[in-house]
Amino acid sequence: MVTPNLSLNPDAPRRACGPSVVAPVSSRAAVSSYWLRYIFVGSPSQNRQINALASTYMRLVEAAVVEYGLAASALRQVWSDHTSIGLPAMHRAIAHFEACVTDMHRAISAYRRLRSHRDRDPLSVHLADLKPSFLTARVANQVRNMRDAIHHLEEKLNKGEVAEGQPIAVKPDGPEVPHPSEAGQTIKTFDRLVIGSHELAFADIAAWLEEMSNAASRIGQFDPSKMQSPDAAA
Repeated sequence: MVTPNLSLNPDAPRRACGPSVVAPVSSRAAVSSYWLRYIFVGSPSQNRQINALASTYMRLVEAAVVEYGLAASALRQVWSDHTSIGLPAMHRAIAHFEACVTDMHRAISAYRRLRSHRDRDPLSVHLADLKPSFLTARVANQVRNMRDAIHHLEEKLNKGEVAEGQPIAVKPDGPEVPHPSEAGQTIKTFDRLVIGSHELAFADIAAWLEEMSNAASRIGQFDPSKMQSPDAAA
């Protein structure tokens, strides 16, 4: 018999005493300040492509954070609701996690293009010295590989190419160890997302979303009137 311990925090106690979830970060203040400035002061750049990339990044980060929070809430509900087997909540959690990973992948792509834009826009220069880990190849590839596995799986399902024993969706998973005091029972810790050979730890997802929100804050606080363009400086 498995005693589930829903822990999205790998440092949380491994006891079957209820869920312990890494708190979802909040991007609301950063996003709100960006849109308020956009509406009442003006766009962050005179370059249409820069504005499009910045707005796309802000929208995707907010969406990813919201989806993470909804996924974590649904996952907690799986074992907090004792009136049902929890499958509907688990299915909702999976859907929200899939959307979160997809939004994160797209946000990373938009931020990379924004930060290294060939026109050396003042906003791009403003972001150049911010080097979050989600921009590294290691992290970006992890997120991309998970996103690709999710989307390619849908293609395989539609083509009838999913073989017996292959995954049909991403799933929360983690280590399972013998219960220290109850013979025949185990403690299952759910601390990551898994699909095939690809894994993303919940603690890592939360940390990367925190970094993305910090980058969103920097974009939201950007004032182009206080920046000297690179051409003018030259």
